[in-house]
Amino acid sequence: MSAPSDRWQFRERWFFLLILPCSFAAEWAFAITQDWTAYPRSEWVVLFDLCIFLPLIYYGLFSKALDRRPRFIRALGIAGLGLLFAQFIVPENNQFLVDEIGGVRNTVLVFIVAFEIWVMTKVVSAVYRKSASAKDLQRDFAMPEWMAKLMVLEARFWKAVWRFLRRK
Repeated sequence: MSAPSDRWQFRERWFFLLILPCSFAAEWAFAITQDWTAYPRSEWVVLFDLCIFLPLIYYGLFSKALDRRPRFIRALGIAGLGLLFAQFIVPENNQFLVDEIGGVRNTVLVFIVAFEIWVMTKVVSAVYRKSASAKDLQRDFAMPEWMAKLMVLEARFWKAVWRFLRRK
């Protein structure tokens, strides 16, 4: 029998592999069958489903093994994906709220990219430390063991290449 956290990780994978794509497909089917001329402001249905309902489902049901902050960040990511997908499936003539919210998404995206760059600098500096080990990376950054080992091997490779190039 697996641990409860393993079961939640399994369920979270199924959310991203099955539920999220099926939800996007259902919204796409709604968008192509919707009579947008009769109901021009029906974009709120798509926005509610993709940007509010799906993130709440993920936050509430599928990632209990995570702390609140990582769950919230992932739920915001799912909402951003939903908004991006809504921009593609709602006809341009009927995008009233999507255009307004799209500007907010672009602003938030700048902060997310800056945060990701900060995290990557922390990970890269930890990998290229002199005493870097896969166990330390696995513990400090909660990454899978195989990924930590590959990162340490890659860092050793590039250090060796750098030493070789400096000798010439």
